Amino acid sequence: MRELIVGTAGHVDHGKTALIEAMTGYNGDETAQEKERGITIDLSFSNMRREGVNVAFIDVPGHERLVKNMVSGAFGFDAALLVIAADEGIMPQTLEHLAVLRIVGVERIVVALSKADRVDEATLRRRKEEVEALFDQSEGPRLVGVLPTSIHDGASIERLKDLLFGLEARRGEDAPFFRYYIDRLFSPKGVGTVVTGTVLSGRIERGQKITVAELGKAAAVRAIQIHGRESEEAHTHQRAALQLDLPYTQLQKGFLLCSRGYFRGFTSIDVHFKERGDAPPHGSEVLFITGSKRIEARILYYADERYALLRLSQKAFTRFGDPFVVLHKGRLAGGGEVLVPISEPIRKNRKIPLLDALRLRDFPKAFEILLHNHARGFGLISSQQRFALSHEEALAIARGIEGAFVDEKALVLYPAEAMDRVRRALEAIYEHNPQALLSPAAVTLRMRWASEALVAEVMNRMLDEGVLKEARGLYLRADQDEQQLQNGLEERIYRVLDEEGITPEAPYNLYDRLMIDRKEGDRVLKALSRRKKVIRLAHNLFVTEGNLRRVLEMMKAIMQEEGYIDIRLFKAKSSMSRKYCIAYLEYLDKSGGVIREGERRRARYGG
Repeated sequence: MRELIVGTAGHVDHGKTALIEAMTGYNGDETAQEKERGITIDLSFSNMRREGVNVAFIDVPGHERLVKNMVSGAFGFDAALLVIAADEGIMPQTLEHLAVLRIVGVERIVVALSKADRVDEATLRRRKEEVEALFDQSEGPRLVGVLPTSIHDGASIERLKDLLFGLEARRGEDAPFFRYYIDRLFSPKGVGTVVTGTVLSGRIERGQKITVAELGKAAAVRAIQIHGRESEEAHTHQRAALQLDLPYTQLQKGFLLCSRGYFRGFTSIDVHFKERGDAPPHGSEVLFITGSKRIEARILYYADERYALLRLSQKAFTRFGDPFVVLHKGRLAGGGEVLVPISEPIRKNRKIPLLDALRLRDFPKAFEILLHNHARGFGLISSQQRFALSHEEALAIARGIEGAFVDEKALVLYPAEAMDRVRRALEAIYEHNPQALLSPAAVTLRMRWASEALVAEVMNRMLDEGVLKEARGLYLRADQDEQQLQNGLEERIYRVLDEEGITPEAPYNLYDRLMIDRKEGDRVLKALSRRKKVIRLAHNLFVTEGNLRRVLEMMKAIMQEEGYIDIRLFKAKSSMSRKYCIAYLEYLDKSGGVIREGERRRARYGG
């Protein structure tokens, strides 16, 4: 079925609700009855069906003090039905609603000249000319038609219905994730928590789990209804009621339901004003609205006042390109689109060029600017939220940036500066320890910000230049003999362990100190253990055979002197930490030379 969402807008008392009732037979003001109907809530207040087409209406308040409700509903409209009373004509709220529709991206508007039975033909012609002139003078939504209507004239209502049923749905948001703002919230007796909203992207199935972004927790969808009918799923562009397994008290209007892992919340975002009315001064307190989310904010303009930083009183989970409006003292002050939904500390001289590039959708330019701001790499993992781009689209752009390196597995874009930094670090390592025997994985343990692919790229370039050479996946200086290094590893590791005595450090720390690859170090340590030159006491504790003998003699002497040994006594006599004392005592237990009585051990005499 083709789904259409049509918002009705217009000045108060111009007949929106009566017009909807004439088309659908349902009075959209009956919310008290809705609450008693359980999950069978008329999601869009009303809808009408004909031959595989469903038109869902969202009727929004016309009073100027309720413009914020109108904004909430307008997010996701396919088209709008702008109602203008023929006897009054265009009013201030008509213009304000038209501005909101333009800001939130509604592309088509049908104008219904309501109460046409109250005026003569000459007045109707004049009103139609006024409407057409209004649309001719402004950029934005396309005027689909101007139809005189009256709830007392069935033919005029049918003509309006024909026009609405003939509209095409706008293309839904092309995204792999589910996204849905709660615009109404109920707790019908015996049903539980029910929310309503528009599926902005993706799809949801009954029984599936989704994330409540503001709570950071999952919720299971117990049931789905679409226009009073049970459904197994809801998809992009549908109004849907969802029954959730969360308490009603935990949820609020404006909360975002979404697929896990796609959205992070931020209290600072950068926006572009497409429209500015009576713009609030720099530093003013405003109400930021996107979808059905409303957040108090402070507005800070940039030098180019088309752009502003909004400091929000709570986190917003927005996406690049999301439409928004701001209200100041209850009135529409302007609106546009979110350009930077993920807080991006950046130098002022780069911020305006970045915002210009994002506004123009010049993503290669935006990527280059961001690269300069991220000397250690720029993550593409959040490209869906940050740029409304898929990973594949973001990678395609990244590949075209000259001099940069793209780690396609880790989804990180590195500037040439990052590769230079890795190279300098590698040169310092090999200069300090000519016998270093490293793998890219070992280097990333020392340089946590660098991915393994980036390090491998730099090491391979050094390999091509003859600075390094490679053996079995390990890299060594070109002037070193690989066989000699391999043969000398056992001696080096054994010597360090022996020098550390009875409290040796963990093997990985030892490998890092010797600048050798962890896998190679483990191989050597296992070889030493097989020959009993090194004994493994615990997971990360290896001691040389000679040092172990010293500790065993110490424990024997304590038992001879005190008659027993336990952790407290051993710790006091040896000055070792509890970790080492436990490891040595457990080795003693396994040796069979003691009898254990609780925590105490006594020497087993006579065998």
